[in-house]
Amino acid sequence: MAVSVYKVKRTILILFGVFLAATAAGIITLYQLGTDFLTLEDTVKENPQADAVIVLSGSAERLERGAELYAGGAADTVILTNAAEKGTTPDRAVSLGISKDDILEDTKAQSTYDNALYAKDIMEEQNFSSAIVVTSEFHSRRTKMTFDDIFGSDYTLSYAFTSSSYNPADGLTETEKKTTFSEYTKMIFYSIRLLFD
Repeated sequence: MAVSVYKVKRTILILFGVFLAATAAGIITLYQLGTDFLTLEDTVKENPQADAVIVLSGSAERLERGAELYAGGAADTVILTNAAEKGTTPDRAVSLGISKDDILEDTKAQSTYDNALYAKDIMEEQNFSSAIVVTSEFHSRRTKMTFDDIFGSDYTLSYAFTSSSYNPADGLTETEKKTTFSEYTKMIFYSIRLLFD
């Protein structure tokens, strides 16, 4: 018995509608949780020690925090993800006191997911087993979720978060509203993507 084209189209349309409704419900739920849900506390302890500091691209503050950790002796190597991005280039890292010989670069990453994949590749090549991951506070939950999943239990990761212009405590600006919405949307899609990895 042949299935009519109408029934197939209708089923696909219903499934697509359910997917959109579930996604919208997830985004609305997370948005209602507020901005505090996005941010986590640093897991870097006093006098941290790791094989590398992984600095995610996206803001100059992240590289500054990475340079502070390096200068404090937390690690002898700094991995720059998407090292071509303004604010987190090797030249900027050197200007902050990081030795050029201690910098490892990834120039291919286009997302937080890519940052984790390529940073893990570098860690494997160097036989490193521990790292301090540096990113912004508003990006902390998604970063930790992604890196913990991709790196797995064979690696010891801790997290250092920087402040940025994102400061919801004084009320959300239009830019901060967009950032919040974007982070929650990406968090949902990353959660789905990580389920299938």
